Amino acid sequence: MDVLKRLEPVAAGTGRGVRRRRWAWLGVAAIALTTLYVTQSQSELNIYLLNTVMLASIGAVALNMLMGTAGQPSIGNAAFVAIGAFSAIFFIRAGWFGFPFDVAAATLVAALAGLMIGLPALRLSGLYLILATLAAHFIVLFFVGRYQRETVGESGFVIVPAFAGNGLKHAQLVWAWVLAALLSIVVLLMSRLVAERSGRAWRLIRDNELVAPTFGIRPTRYKLIAFSISSGLIGMQGALLLHFTGSATVDSFTLLLAIQYLAMVLIGGLDSILGAVIGAALLTYLPTKVPELVAYFVNSKDAATKGPQISTIIYGLLIILVVTLSPQGIVGWLRSTGTSLANRRRRGRSTQSGDAAETTPANSTDV
Repeated sequence: MDVLKRLEPVAAGTGRGVRRRRWAWLGVAAIALTTLYVTQSQSELNIYLLNTVMLASIGAVALNMLMGTAGQPSIGNAAFVAIGAFSAIFFIRAGWFGFPFDVAAATLVAALAGLMIGLPALRLSGLYLILATLAAHFIVLFFVGRYQRETVGESGFVIVPAFAGNGLKHAQLVWAWVLAALLSIVVLLMSRLVAERSGRAWRLIRDNELVAPTFGIRPTRYKLIAFSISSGLIGMQGALLLHFTGSATVDSFTLLLAIQYLAMVLIGGLDSILGAVIGAALLTYLPTKVPELVAYFVNSKDAATKGPQISTIIYGLLIILVVTLSPQGIVGWLRSTGTSLANRRRRGRSTQSGDAAETTPANSTDV
């Protein structure tokens, strides 16, 4: 029965699709209001943190679609961030494109790379697919590192002109609204994809791939589409990150970065756009707050050096807690809590109505 529900026609699933689109527009409104509040009343540091959260949210939402909705596990997202950043560097140095056209071109390059790396997904699944994407991570970083060495030498950063300046509050304000607009577009696009036929097809492939062809769904096509869209958006994030910081180095795109994005998706909640954004916000703010908490117990120097390590430990603990206590993440816990509260209210109302029904005949008899 669960499989058949995945395959209901669009007309039958209109109610759920409408609810998803309403939530998506509410999310866009929340992004706009948050950006307005932070840009108007907060410091440059808080604006910068908001920008990093929105950048991370773009990649987290894309990865959540691939892993949560389509059910294709991947640990190669840091490699696609690197592909987007260094593709933009290549286009800028070649004199072909500048911002924002280099970002669009880098997005296409990352999507094509995702299409190629997604080919093993046609025959692999589970742990084997994770190992394949892990191998792709190291292959991509090898070529990116070679390009960097040929460009700037054995070590160093590839520098590009930063969009709207660098480090100035005005630049951060411009970036805030640019990223808010792009994140809103990504949220609307993803909500539309996961709510329509493509989303139901991805979920069916995720739950029972062998059944999908009997209902006219081609797993090969939908898997490659999922990898291409997800990789393209993550590559776009990498190109935007390049312009946001004004530089890039292969040393930044580590396996730890890939694990952090996995943690965002798992902690926030699989197959949930809101969960991806919550996970991105939590794990982006966490490294900035942990040193402050550690400083209460040790000196500031030790707090600065041990803070990132403690943050990594907290990532692991959060993942363990989520997997054991709430497999659907923070959003799943919120949904279950809301459902429990609603059921309690219904039971309370039914109890009250039942008591009223019992007392009414007695009153009428007395009369």
